[in-house]
Amino acid sequence: MRRGRNRIFFLFITSIICYISWNLFNGTYQISLTNNEPEEEQAYVHAVSAGLPLIHNTKLCSSNKIDLIFVIISFGSHFLERQAIRETWGSMPYVFNVRSQILFVIGYQTGNNIYSDLVNEAQHEKDILYLTIDDKLMTVRELHAYDWLDKYCSNVTYIFKTDDDLFVNSILLHEIVRELKTKSDEIDERYLYNISLQPLFNAQLNLDVPTFLFGWAYESSKAERNATMGQYYVSYEEYPRETYPRHCSTFGYLMNSKTRKLLADEGLKDKKPFRFADIFITGVLPEKFNFACEILPFGYHQSNNADECITRIKQSNLKDVKVSKRPLLVCSTGRHTGKNTFPDYYRIWAVLKYIYGDRLSGKRSKS
Repeated sequence: MRRGRNRIFFLFITSIICYISWNLFNGTYQISLTNNEPEEEQAYVHAVSAGLPLIHNTKLCSSNKIDLIFVIISFGSHFLERQAIRETWGSMPYVFNVRSQILFVIGYQTGNNIYSDLVNEAQHEKDILYLTIDDKLMTVRELHAYDWLDKYCSNVTYIFKTDDDLFVNSILLHEIVRELKTKSDEIDERYLYNISLQPLFNAQLNLDVPTFLFGWAYESSKAERNATMGQYYVSYEEYPRETYPRHCSTFGYLMNSKTRKLLADEGLKDKKPFRFADIFITGVLPEKFNFACEILPFGYHQSNNADECITRIKQSNLKDVKVSKRPLLVCSTGRHTGKNTFPDYYRIWAVLKYIYGDRLSGKRSKS
């Protein structure tokens, strides 16, 4: 009897090792399990064998009323960034009759011994997606996050992808989605703060191919061939073309569920996708289907401190319909350049709420 059990156990362990080795060979997982907590190693092996994330909340989108999900790329150690977002721009899940949800996507990193902390955070916050994908594989990580959405959040129409070191004007995004939801077949003369939304409506009504992809669009640019440029250097073997296609900035892009599914399904066919996620997912893949990232006609601003963001927000006086500058949608915090400036999130949020002022009264719900 004992020999039979030992044989079954041996076969089970052998199958797990073969499965992980196969994935390592194919470039999907590049993980070494050395220097990890035993609990984490066990959880990782189980997750890989089951084809599941290490941590996820399958009921995240159980409500059919969620219209918008913020997919926020994070790192395991970024506890303070995530909490700052939850307490600022991620703290209004229901405003302007639009319901949203935040989801922090974390890739796997060995040797940091924070697994138990992530488990506790996930149990309390219920907004963590901890993948078995190496966090250095940024493109694969993001594609698998979208694949997870297809399984557990397919009912959510709009997705906004961003990073945890950025500040997103979530109130403005709720307004944009509200407009897209309201009389969606009436596309003429649709404006928000004197800005035409017609390109978004046109893309939304395209029934032939999902083409709803909007962000801070970068025009075609040359691939970096200078080997001294560090992480930006790209060899011809990695990317044979001379120029990158038009693509969205990693600062943030808005897409609908049909476009998200199209890009994820196509991207996951590639065993070794191009490592720059923004270029591959919002440039290379859309090009295959004859569309491109279009301009989301609101402000994006990259800076080294919160003061510039605050100034831009104040210049967009939303109390006056005839604004002099386009409302700011995304702005970098000091964390974007590695500064220890977590108060940036709270400072920007306080000013943003003041600018919106009474317009939030009666439009917001805690439910």
